[in-house]
Amino acid sequence: MKLCGHSVSPYVERVLIALEMKGTPDGVVLSDVPGGFKSEEHFSYHPLGKIPFLILDDGSSLSESQAIVEYVDAVAGGKSLVPSDPFTAAKAGRIVRVLDIYYTNAIGPMGRIAFGGTATDDEVADAKGRALPEALKYLETCIEGEQFAVGDQWSYADAAFMSHFYWFERLMPQFGASDLSDYPKLTAYWDNLQKSEIYQDSKARADKSFEKFFGGRK
Repeated sequence: MKLCGHSVSPYVERVLIALEMKGTPDGVVLSDVPGGFKSEEHFSYHPLGKIPFLILDDGSSLSESQAIVEYVDAVAGGKSLVPSDPFTAAKAGRIVRVLDIYYTNAIGPMGRIAFGGTATDDEVADAKGRALPEALKYLETCIEGEQFAVGDQWSYADAAFMSHFYWFERLMPQFGASDLSDYPKLTAYWDNLQKSEIYQDSKARADKSFEKFFGGRK
């Protein structure tokens, strides 16, 4: 199977992190986008021209990172990233949704500026003063442990968190929005994640990809 995209995308990294958590890092091969980014061939695999997407050995494909994570979790062998207890599994899924919806929307204005786009002063002020604190407060209520987000082993919630918070650590300081002191559970959990070998591997991939595509930009 080929995972198409680049580690500069947290959604690509989510899949690679998940495979490493499962103990099956060779479950997919990371590949450039066929035909080039935003090419006709790219759009044939993802109607919105986004990454990642997965090309299976039979030529069929699957888009959306969480769907890809759930698929490779089911077929790649190794440890399951879905907690065996249904309620714990639901709570892991909730964390993924909070990250993908509320947190991602909250940091959107800062992310656009960081990557050469635009956002108004009012949008940034609202993000820093309301939307981001609300998202972080929500995450604070969802995180249950210091080593794992929920349960007693890696889940796809941890994979999503690692991939998203790499960018929190990298981008938010320049906007004065990186203080987590009001969120003690979140802080303890994030501090531990950063010490893990899996996070360090992911960070190295993302750093290398960032330098390739945005070299010289802070």
